Amino acid sequence: MRGLRRVMQLFCLAGFLWLFVATEYRGLDEIPWPVSLLFRIDPLAALADAAAPGPFGWKLLWPALLILALTFVFGRFFCGWICPLGTSLDAASRLGLRPKGRKSPLRWRRLKYLLLFSLTGAALCGVQLFGWFDPLSIFLRGLTFSLYPLYNLLANGLFDFFYRHRLPLVSPALDAVYPFWRDHLMAFQQPAFDLALFTLLVFAGVLLLERWERRFWCRHLCPLGALLGICARHALVRRQPAEPCGGCSLCATQCRMGATDQDGHRQAECVRCLDCTTWCPAEKVRFGTGQAAGAGLDVGRRRVVVSLAAGAVAAPVIRLGPEPSRRNPYLLRPPGAVAEEEFLRRCIRCGECLKVCIGRALQPALFEAGGVGLWTPLLVARQGYCEYNCTLCGQVCPTGAIRSLTPQEKKAFVIGLAVIDRNTCLPYARGEECLVCEEHCPTPRKAIVFDRRQVLVAGEVKTVKQPRVLADRCIGCGICETRCPLDGVSAVRVVNEGESRRRRDVLG
Repeated sequence: MRGLRRVMQLFCLAGFLWLFVATEYRGLDEIPWPVSLLFRIDPLAALADAAAPGPFGWKLLWPALLILALTFVFGRFFCGWICPLGTSLDAASRLGLRPKGRKSPLRWRRLKYLLLFSLTGAALCGVQLFGWFDPLSIFLRGLTFSLYPLYNLLANGLFDFFYRHRLPLVSPALDAVYPFWRDHLMAFQQPAFDLALFTLLVFAGVLLLERWERRFWCRHLCPLGALLGICARHALVRRQPAEPCGGCSLCATQCRMGATDQDGHRQAECVRCLDCTTWCPAEKVRFGTGQAAGAGLDVGRRRVVVSLAAGAVAAPVIRLGPEPSRRNPYLLRPPGAVAEEEFLRRCIRCGECLKVCIGRALQPALFEAGGVGLWTPLLVARQGYCEYNCTLCGQVCPTGAIRSLTPQEKKAFVIGLAVIDRNTCLPYARGEECLVCEEHCPTPRKAIVFDRRQVLVAGEVKTVKQPRVLADRCIGCGICETRCPLDGVSAVRVVNEGESRRRRDVLG
């Protein structure tokens, strides 16, 4: 069974990595694979969605509820058999990040439960931060923002090097595989994200905790593990014997989760790796239905109440600041995004939409959307633009924070409004001809038109075409800002005025 579990871990990890690579534009405005499956089976994503306003996303998140139901039967099998971060931690331990014999106090295990209750209290009161600590989000963000861009850079460099420096056998072989590699295993464009280093440090920090204690993250900090542990506490399938057998104590010294010690076996901490069934020299250990016994972890009712209250009190304090869209006029969200308050409560910070963006317009937020907006997607038009015919970001969003739009709905969805700065725009500021913004405008009826004006340049009167934005036609795609030929700040910038997702009061 130990070998079967490892095969299952590798199979799930390979499957998730394949879906990750498939989350890419491959010539069609449609992704046929369930690329957001990793978060559709995520109970924390379901909990975040349940706490958000509006109806629950049954269509997207029913697999997460199935995982919870199976946990009531089999225990925390997800952590030991499926979770890609757990598999990465096991791999890191086997590859050299072995703990130095430290053993953390048992009370530290309460931290993950207290964190879960605090996050739940905050979510119920309007501030959703599950995505910061969700192990699946941490795993995918590390891939999307840091490791995948690095892989693409190295792969392109390798192919380019051997294309320019011909080496017998090697260069022809790489030339032969390059078309397949480019079309199926590499990004449409070289990815680059603002928070790549910060995100990598977070991911690496979780892995490096293995040096302190094996599966330190899973034992003490993971809120998803805490949620599954609560469901697994009285699971039907249990370890037998649950009490210490008085024999070799291998269970207590070798368990990767420290789920068994002199007090007995803790159901909520066991990830069903089944290693103990292999170690037991007397072959006493088995898993099956039986009488509930063993030790438990007493979090304490008072601590639970205090944690929920702390989250509930912190939420309104966090929300006391000014509305982010008013404080930052350049706060732009992907097309199809719901209203900002609901968006922040639904977004799980997974990075799927950023990876699939054709125009490389989406970047992870730091403080642009307020303190709770970390890692949420922003449209940064100077770096990239929203492709007029693309609807991919809504297709990959696992929680409904970005609605899936039809091509017709997408073309009518207003992201923002382009505004021209006459102090820097070439026709206004210098009297020089420039047609770039109008030429790139993708709307059938151009949202940027020209007014012919006579201006005085170097003592001479000349006629210049000066651009003007028609607000009723502009959808805020940002291509005018991206293509503006000025160095540094563009002469035309997109602001969040008139966006379709913003609710407006109608005065009767």
